[in-house]
Amino acid sequence: MVTMKEITEDEAEVYDRQIRLWGVEAQQHLRAANVYVKGVGALGAEICKNIVLSGVNSLSLYDPRIVGEDDVGTNFLLRSSTGKSFAETAYPNLQILNPLVKVEYVTEELSDASITNYSVVCITDGTREEYEHVNELCRRHGVVFLASGTWGMTGFVFQDCGDEFKFVSQPKVVSSAKDKQDSKRRKIDKEAADGEKFVERTEKFGPFSGALKAKLSDPRFASQVYFVFHGLMNGVTRGNGLREHVDTLTDSYALSARKRVSDELLDNLDGALVPICAIIGGIASQEIIKIVSKKDPPMVNTFFYDGLSGVGGIENLQV
Repeated sequence: MVTMKEITEDEAEVYDRQIRLWGVEAQQHLRAANVYVKGVGALGAEICKNIVLSGVNSLSLYDPRIVGEDDVGTNFLLRSSTGKSFAETAYPNLQILNPLVKVEYVTEELSDASITNYSVVCITDGTREEYEHVNELCRRHGVVFLASGTWGMTGFVFQDCGDEFKFVSQPKVVSSAKDKQDSKRRKIDKEAADGEKFVERTEKFGPFSGALKAKLSDPRFASQVYFVFHGLMNGVTRGNGLREHVDTLTDSYALSARKRVSDELLDNLDGALVPICAIIGGIASQEIIKIVSKKDPPMVNTFFYDGLSGVGGIENLQV
């Protein structure tokens, strides 16, 4: 792990805008972070791009798949079919984006020995077994874990920051308005009084294995993507099998017919669509930045996005 160090003049110039946004200390935390991303497809490319631009210490890529012609059109990090792996092809294009960050590709899977080199591990477009295995490995060594994936017009981000994750956030108060109507329309955030700008808070997270066992807190407002996620992560294949699975699951919550997963959504679960990958990648990288900088409340703990309706929501899926 890299220890905290002072921001250099060159770094201060490059990261000036974000330092103004979240402060020098948060940028120092980012500067000390080592991030590992497995999967440099269309989704992984979005995550890696945002993480490199944020100014972490290092980014390690793992993706042994060989780049083909079909991969180039949906991934801006794969500019040509080189016959090399995704990770080896992508890493120099990421390095160009920010020379202050060390970008590398690795050729071996995570292990008990190698995982201690990282602050955050992010697995994209994996299987349930892979997510659970890597999550367990991260928990053993106190490393933050993220899982993310997309299926056509849908996507999700899950994160596990451990049993006791500490962060700081700014207390907020609502300023008074001249009249009640203005007060309803405008809520102006101000720093807390008496010089207390930030308070330390603690949040508890659960492992990925619990996300598929947890019950929805209020199924009436759950995203339809949750039911798709539940089916696909349990190995149900697309088609009639998935239709039957989501119907059974919604019936278990006694949901009305209009709350059932639509046929249109189930018919749009194929391929890696760049706009959906950009949205899911933006959420995942935003959470990595918040976690590493220890600034602002992290998402607890799963985000689902429905591209047909343009609506995303967070579910706390913990047993």
